[in-house]
Amino acid sequence: MPEPVLHETDKIPDLLQDMAEWLSHEAKEAVRDHGHFFIALSGGSTPRQLYQLLGSPQWQRTLPWDKTALFWGDERDVPPTHPDSNYRMAKESLLDRLTIPPWLISRWHTELAWPLTLADQEQSLDRWLPKALGVPQFDVVLLGLGPEGHTASLFPDSPILDGKRWVEHVFVPSHGVWRYTLGLPTINTARHCAFLVTGQPKAAIVRKILDNPNGTLPASLVRPQDGLVHWFLDGASAIRVPR
Repeated sequence: MPEPVLHETDKIPDLLQDMAEWLSHEAKEAVRDHGHFFIALSGGSTPRQLYQLLGSPQWQRTLPWDKTALFWGDERDVPPTHPDSNYRMAKESLLDRLTIPPWLISRWHTELAWPLTLADQEQSLDRWLPKALGVPQFDVVLLGLGPEGHTASLFPDSPILDGKRWVEHVFVPSHGVWRYTLGLPTINTARHCAFLVTGQPKAAIVRKILDNPNGTLPASLVRPQDGLVHWFLDGASAIRVPR
């Protein structure tokens, strides 16, 4: 497996600019290669800032929104209007601000019963995404990182870490909630997986994962078969990374 690609910037605003530039490059490369840019978004406060930046006039003109397909890497099992909804966060911070709408928006239809939500999302992945060895292939999967090593809605000791499904519905005991998530087979088929991590509280887990790429924590299991793992880190989260 190739070494992870580290993108380190001291200040969060500069880090977000760097990630926006990287996403713009990858989007244009994907459009040149196969006509569309397929990306799975993540939730969280730092991605919210990234989406606000991407929704600004400068970046609206830079990314090929009319050829971009938006999915979500994971979602809370709440209605799309709920304050905890990742879709709602992206809608308010990005989608509502775009003058050119994305070519495709495929959210988790959490207003349905959970088996129907899974089936609907699986059908959407099957219909729209290109395949690699029979598995839907994203150009980019954006990921966050929890202090215990979780990413998307893949938590330590979860039974779905060994799952083979493209999408999963899982109960998270530590949070007392149900969630939807892309499964590891889908995440690891992506051309690029990109972690966006900020803040000193994440420094220890960043170091642990980078020091042990063959570990068993969920974030350590993000190992794209033919792609790359990128780590976008601010100075605080990268403080323990060996220079």
